[in-house]
Amino acid sequence: MAVGSDAGATAGDPRPHERRRKVWDGSYPLHPFLLAAAAVFALMARNLNFTSFADVAPSLLGSLAFALAVYLAVAAMRRRFDAAGAVVASIWVAGSLFYLGLFGRLNDMVAGGFPMVKSLPLALAILALLTLVALRLPGLTRLAHSILNGVALVLLATPLWQVGVYEWRNGAARAAYDAEQALAEIRQYFPSEESAARPPDIYHFVFDRYTSEDILERHYDLDNRAIGRFLEERGFYVARRSNSNYQKTGHSVASTFHMNYLDFLEDDARVTGANWHPIYEMLGDHRVGRALKSRGYDFIQFGAWWVGTYNSPLADENRPHGFSEFAMLYLRRTILRPIFHALPDTALTMRLDWDNAQCQRVAAQVEEIKAIGARERPVYVFAHFLVPHGPYAFAADGRCLSQKEAAKRGDKQGFVDQVAYANRIIEDIVTTLQADGREPPIILLQADEGPFPQRDSRVPWQDAPAEELRIKTGILNAYYFPGKEYRQLTDDITPVNSYRVLFNTYFDAKFPLLADRIYAFPNDGTIYEFHDVTDKVREPASIADTMPGARAGPVNQDTLIQPPPPAAR
Repeated sequence: MAVGSDAGATAGDPRPHERRRKVWDGSYPLHPFLLAAAAVFALMARNLNFTSFADVAPSLLGSLAFALAVYLAVAAMRRRFDAAGAVVASIWVAGSLFYLGLFGRLNDMVAGGFPMVKSLPLALAILALLTLVALRLPGLTRLAHSILNGVALVLLATPLWQVGVYEWRNGAARAAYDAEQALAEIRQYFPSEESAARPPDIYHFVFDRYTSEDILERHYDLDNRAIGRFLEERGFYVARRSNSNYQKTGHSVASTFHMNYLDFLEDDARVTGANWHPIYEMLGDHRVGRALKSRGYDFIQFGAWWVGTYNSPLADENRPHGFSEFAMLYLRRTILRPIFHALPDTALTMRLDWDNAQCQRVAAQVEEIKAIGARERPVYVFAHFLVPHGPYAFAADGRCLSQKEAAKRGDKQGFVDQVAYANRIIEDIVTTLQADGREPPIILLQADEGPFPQRDSRVPWQDAPAEELRIKTGILNAYYFPGKEYRQLTDDITPVNSYRVLFNTYFDAKFPLLADRIYAFPNDGTIYEFHDVTDKVREPASIADTMPGARAGPVNQDTLIQPPPPAAR
């Protein structure tokens, strides 16, 4: 009887159906996901000259996954999908992903500094209080749900509109460089038939801002001739009077890989202002890489965090180690920044530290390069080390310093110490690559630019005093050819001719050598207006030129927008 009565009541009772319907109240939880996407595109919109969708995609996917995890966690705790749960999810998504923007002033009030750890308990308390209000006031929550959908849509639509307008106006500039055409233009210089012999491995190292011996002596009181003697004893040709072809990394390395100057970009009406994308196109898919891959080389790239060399679509293997520039800067704006600084130091938590994870990146890359060894196919290795470039996180022996230690040491000594560390890396790698029992490879050791001098930034670079230009363009430039065939090398050769000489020497190519010229563009807003400053740079330096007014003072000028200066951890 009881069972039958229960069964009848259940069959006619609408309450189970109502209970099932209450699992979802019919609302659409768009705002948590719109806010997650808006956090990424807001940073992209502030850096359109440097970023592309490929750069932001990992951060976007990660943010959307975070929003989904938060929303599902809230729904699981409340056992239903409704407007209140969506509002709670948005509170934590926005609070986490817009952490710097929402709690930056609060952090300043409590003197939280760069780590923002002191503001974290207060921020969590605020988010918890908002969560409590959302759950206790269901009527207000329904209104908040509707408002949040609109607000989140505006927050996302605004940067997307900026991105769209930028692409409409500037996207065509990417087509100024055609990798296929670039390779076709130089095929005439290669022999019609390739040699059957296995070509030598090639290792190309760029030590960012490693300046020349004379600049180090004049402006840093550093006698750095020992590394030149070491290289010469190892059979290198050291071009002691070499200069970079341009005053910035992107232009210098792009022209090196292109084996020519960048005049064609200046002449293209689509390429204007501070649009770095044509340069990045040249860095990602270049003549040198294509030519070597067509001759059977495996291409391995060890990039820095900088977007220009972080990875290459042309490379067979990319080993940048750590976050990309965009991901690093984006994550530093999120709640991960104070959380990682509050947790014990580990390989993961230190990724967002002040030093751009240099201490984890550089040493690991050096060890991987040393371990490559002989392969069945010839290997082409390109490595870009941000040493002695800032941040000055290393001691002279390669030990990683805390920010407090680095600040106490100062930038000038930090630069000098990182030159010493770069020398240790060079000696270690060269000794390994030239060890007995292995076929000696071709080795190129270069810098892309010198350090920034102390200067009036209002003065266009082409009008800068000669000594400022010498500081900025004097570079390390050394070559090791196993056959010691250095006839085409000169003491003042510039990197634009490096691969022309290499291909002529080892691939029977017939490249004419270009005049070694030095170009400067006025400032970061006009990066395709090139002025020839060769004569000014290479005229003999007078005593007045080398007076303290032209002293070098390293400055860390990165491409993307940086967070506030870090404080001691």
